[in-house]
Amino acid sequence: RHSKKKRRDANDNTNDKLDISVVVVPCVGDYAYLTRQMKALDKSTGGPGTNENLPDILQPIPDKKYGSHRKKSGGYFVFGEPAAAILNTFYEMKEEHGVFLDLLYGSPAWSLLLQQWKITQSSSIWGKRNIDPNCPIAGKQIMYVHCGGLEGISSQMTRYKHKGLIDPKELQG
Repeated sequence: RHSKKKRRDANDNTNDKLDISVVVVPCVGDYAYLTRQMKALDKSTGGPGTNENLPDILQPIPDKKYGSHRKKSGGYFVFGEPAAAILNTFYEMKEEHGVFLDLLYGSPAWSLLLQQWKITQSSSIWGKRNIDPNCPIAGKQIMYVHCGGLEGISSQMTRYKHKGLIDPKELQG
């Protein structure tokens, strides 16, 4: 079970505390769906299944310009549906940051994470960022935990090709 803010001793010999917030990103469904799933998980592991025990849920920026398909879903991606924004994030993370993500979970999650940031200075690989102070990742260091694999990339790339989002020549070789 998680709490929104969990404090624990970093070392029993000091009074230093780690301030750790768990933030989840909906890759399947939206905020309401993920809330129901997290409540059920909390309850099945002995918790009360209430909002107080849930991690923060990162949401799309409401006024962001989306295509008509994502606009209908409040800015959320439809799971497994090829989308240009997912593919752009896949390539950005791979080519600019050396991080290889999958197209079902990793790229949609990072698309939502990156949406929350605006680069204000490019002096380092990530640059400095302006983050909305109400965002659950505001002022935080991020540790991204991906618990899946990369096996589905080739089949997903084929789906992106059939949707006309990538050049068929990219899949050869």
